[in-house]
Amino acid sequence: MTTTNTNPTTEATALRHEIFSAGFLPAAGDAEPQVDQRTADWFRAVRTGFHEQPYTAPEVARLAGTYQVDGRVLVGVYDDEAPAPSLDADIPVATFAEFRKTLNTGAGNLLESHLITVVTVRPSHRRRGILRRMMTDSLDRARDAGLPIAALTASEATIYGRFGFGPATTLDSVRVDVKGGLPLVAPPEGQVVAVDPASLQQLAPALFERFHASHRGSIGRQEAYTLRATGRLAEDAAKDDPTLRAAVHLDDEGTPQGFLTYSFAGWNTSPVTMKVRDLVAATAAARRELWRYLGAHDLVERVEYGAAAPDDALPWMIDDPRRVTVTETEDLLWLRILDVSAALRARQYGADGSLRLRVTDALGYADGTWEVSVAGGTARVDAAADAGPADLELDVALLGSLYLGGTSVRALAEAGRLRASSDEALARACTLLDLPGAPYAINGF
Repeated sequence: MTTTNTNPTTEATALRHEIFSAGFLPAAGDAEPQVDQRTADWFRAVRTGFHEQPYTAPEVARLAGTYQVDGRVLVGVYDDEAPAPSLDADIPVATFAEFRKTLNTGAGNLLESHLITVVTVRPSHRRRGILRRMMTDSLDRARDAGLPIAALTASEATIYGRFGFGPATTLDSVRVDVKGGLPLVAPPEGQVVAVDPASLQQLAPALFERFHASHRGSIGRQEAYTLRATGRLAEDAAKDDPTLRAAVHLDDEGTPQGFLTYSFAGWNTSPVTMKVRDLVAATAAARRELWRYLGAHDLVERVEYGAAAPDDALPWMIDDPRRVTVTETEDLLWLRILDVSAALRARQYGADGSLRLRVTDALGYADGTWEVSVAGGTARVDAAADAGPADLELDVALLGSLYLGGTSVRALAEAGRLRASSDEALARACTLLDLPGAPYAINGF
């Protein structure tokens, strides 16, 4: 997740930028682990940037441990010349983090990608070029490492387009009327059993990997999701969550095919509500049965879920689809293409064919004209050998939005966001680039 209102107009030349990993102090016997001061100060700046109370020392240590597992690289920006009585100069005025996970680009292709998160800038230091430098430095590191795509989730939608990011996936928040049960049309398959969340330590990551491999748009999960699934990381604090409940779907052979974590919203809710924390299903049957289980809780009248796919089958599972109400649709994954050739070679395509693309990129990473030729589902992508006209002209941010098939070529053309050389070229681009179904990512980061 990222947040900042920075609109840089000048260079942040007087500020100190440090790149480091979350660090711990040497352990002393059986004492609880403690992070070093630089790491503690960085987390304090993050919490301030997101308008949250500071973490306690044990909470910081728990989160920092997950950062180490994920291999996160942290960036802190420091103002050593801030006038008194400013905050301690060792507390960053801006934060940034990056790490790597795979992106499912379709047809089971998992592409290592550059993930950006926890971006904050102190209000007193806006418009000093801080965000631009942090972002371009990070994108440079990704390009130099040979990573063709960068990704982030944005708290504010108007900031990151200028850096070449385009929204690529969306999620629906739904509320489901389960008063009197949730009658599913399909007959039951297998069974759902209640489990201790702690038992999901190995199972939750394994089931997610199966989901990840089979869903275009899915992004690899960080260690924090395992802690959340097992009740060691609460929704609003980095500590144990005693309210968490869990269940696992077993198929007819007793093999786990999905899991669910959820919590009771309390008797003061009206209607009485259960909230889904996580729902990961490796099969369609597992997803159906986990919803059947949610609807079988006595006294509960509503279930709320914030990570439904835009084309979720849930309304069709139920005898009365009006029981499902979409309350909000939000973008989740934003993509930034850094290497057009490598990214498009890794992508899924709707059909064979060819297309000449002109991509504009103010930052220069992806700027150029590209010949795309797809045969047997495999793409060849070469820089154009001449300056001839392109079939399709678009900005790199729009290429990010088209990349997973979450937005159609024709919709962007009708919006005036891209230009096709002819109706025939537009039709050819739609046939080649549009994909069936919506991409589905369920992770924030």
